[in-house]
Amino acid sequence: MTHRRNHSPTRIQPTRNLLPGELYCDRIPQFLGTVLGSCVAVCLWDSRLRFGGMNHYMLPNRPSNCEASPRFGDVATPQLIEAMLALGSNIRHLQAKLFGGSYVLRAGDPSFSVGRRNVEVAVAELRRRRIPIMASRLSGTQGLVIRQCTDCGDVWVRPTGMMVRRLHPATELEDLSCFSDDITTGMVIRDEDGLPLPIHTRAPAGASGRCQTCSTSSFGWRRT
Repeated sequence: MTHRRNHSPTRIQPTRNLLPGELYCDRIPQFLGTVLGSCVAVCLWDSRLRFGGMNHYMLPNRPSNCEASPRFGDVATPQLIEAMLALGSNIRHLQAKLFGGSYVLRAGDPSFSVGRRNVEVAVAELRRRRIPIMASRLSGTQGLVIRQCTDCGDVWVRPTGMMVRRLHPATELEDLSCFSDDITTGMVIRDEDGLPLPIHTRAPAGASGRCQTCSTSSFGWRRT
């Protein structure tokens, strides 16, 4: 786990690629990248301070006999949130985007796949913390290559194996209602009368616009 404090970034840093079981956040504008299959990446962005971070975890839950490690979703996402807060974020200003959870092995029931359970853990934690999910590319049968611009919060994505190297911005939020019944038991936030509070997970896309960091990227600004 790595998080750095820097209040006066002077130049754009090269892309930092995360391996499985890693997380990173920093106040310096840069690109964070990774390659996902059944793993999941949670990308966080602070809309007020304009910096972000990413994790990449492989399995949903930490076994009781294992140390707390960001290889596990129930550890990696809370650790990323706390790392953002340690760098000055207020949780009310955090936004999330989710990627991965593919059904790459295509064996057994996909509803019980590692990829789906990885997604469920992330959605549950973000809903519990009331962090809005702004965009997602989840499940499916292909892996993903993603790049997050921590300056504006945009995440660029393409399927693995594509001959075309150009990445496209992820601006759409998929329907996550299919995860609600499985993961909110005992985790629903309720008001003073005991009724579930609505947690909004949709917001207008494209609010960040074209930033200086993205305009210098090698994968360009072609929107689909």
